[in-house]
Amino acid sequence: MTARNSPRLGFIGFGEAGPLIAKGLLGAGLPAPIAARDIRDRPPVDGVEMTGSIAELVGRCDIILSTVTATEALEVAQEAAQTLQPGQVYMDLNSTSPMVKQAIAEVVNPTGARFVEVAVMDGVPGKNQSVPMLLVGAAAADVIGALEPYGVDMREFGTEYGRAAATKMFRSVLVKGLEALLQECVLGAETYGVADEVFASMNRSYAGKNFDDLAHFLMGRTAIHGARRGHELEEVADTLRDIGYEPFMCDAGAKRLKWLADFGFKEKYGDDAPENFREIFAELQKARNAG
Repeated sequence: MTARNSPRLGFIGFGEAGPLIAKGLLGAGLPAPIAARDIRDRPPVDGVEMTGSIAELVGRCDIILSTVTATEALEVAQEAAQTLQPGQVYMDLNSTSPMVKQAIAEVVNPTGARFVEVAVMDGVPGKNQSVPMLLVGAAAADVIGALEPYGVDMREFGTEYGRAAATKMFRSVLVKGLEALLQECVLGAETYGVADEVFASMNRSYAGKNFDDLAHFLMGRTAIHGARRGHELEEVADTLRDIGYEPFMCDAGAKRLKWLADFGFKEKYGDDAPENFREIFAELQKARNAG
């Protein structure tokens, strides 16, 4: 795989991250088509050809990118491994634990294909293919060399599987934990009508950090992605248990994030998050009063 010999790419899972990364690569000049396989009906994307099976996709591609969910990642890798061949690269971009990444490596590498663990280190919307990624595995340099001409922000991060996932996971302790804490702050403060004063106080205490804007942003994203984000924290909790630490905050944060998701904001708003936490709060009050 070289820039002069552009690789054929395929996405297993074409829900949120997959189409954005694919559109970005195509827009940056990657020769079409890209292949994709997803069990759900998706709007067509110019330059992307949907395949009928994972086996068909694997048979057409040099680099396969798994962008499903953490719960599906290992199962999808096991299915792909049935048709993977030497010379191919299988990349897992899902937010799983280091243990799951290692298990996927044990499934993929014996086929002769090369496994690359990927940690996506920021939100994909707005950045698309340029979202920062950490890559682990012997094939990481080859992937970066092949895709750099198309605007990717990929960095080699060693060959020990699990390192990239661990980096993302323990970043998630802060990011997702802050989301969970802000959610509870808003629920209580807005009930008493003091949210503006709370955030004004926080702005004074943390100069340069605008907490009201942060609350609007994080509450909106959590409202539509709470289930996935909560599951990510559960993966972090499993990892902490595996290394001998009881994950008090992660367990609680996961429950809080998933609780918000149960109110159906994803179904109501799709991928367009509410821009104001008061809109979310009002919807919650309606749902609670109706119940």
